[in-house]
Amino acid sequence: MVNYYFAYTAPINPPNTTPVLTVPQVWQGLQRKIRFAQEFVSAITSCTVLEDKDGVVTRAVTFKDGLGVATNKKEVVKGYEPTWVDFHQEDGAVIRNIISAGPDGTDESLHMTYMFEWRYPTIEEGSVEAKETHEKLKKMAKMAVDMSINTIREMVVEGKIK
Repeated sequence: MVNYYFAYTAPINPPNTTPVLTVPQVWQGLQRKIRFAQEFVSAITSCTVLEDKDGVVTRAVTFKDGLGVATNKKEVVKGYEPTWVDFHQEDGAVIRNIISAGPDGTDESLHMTYMFEWRYPTIEEGSVEAKETHEKLKKMAKMAVDMSINTIREMVVEGKIK
C-alpha cells in the first residue's frame, strides 16, 4: 500500500491577469466546485449531490476510466468560510482547497493551495508503478489548482460568479 501526500500552491492573480479575483469570488467558485465538480476537474464526468445540510455536502462523483482510482466515489465535503474546503473520500483520501493571503494582504497577492492525501492499497511501495503514480499525481495536483483558478476567473467574466 502506498499513500501519497502533495501540496501545490499557485497565485490566484498573477501580474497582468484580469479580472483580479477577490476572496468572496473564489469562495463562491469553491462552493460551486462542491456541487458541480465536473466543471472544475476534467477527470470527473459527473457529480450528484446526495445531501446538502448544515454546511456539509455528501456527493457522488464519477471519475473517468483509466485513472487508477475507483470510477465512482462518495465524498463528504465541508467548507470553512472563507478559507478552505475539505473533501473526504470513503477510502480515507482527503483533499483540502485553501485560499490564502499573500505577503501584502491584497487581492492581488492571493494564493490557492490544494493539499492531497491519496491512498493506493494495491500499489507496492518502491515499485515502478509507485514511482510512475507519484509523478502522475504531482502533475495532476498542479493541473487541479491551475484549472480551478482559471475556471473561477472564466465564471466571473461570464457573470456566473459576481
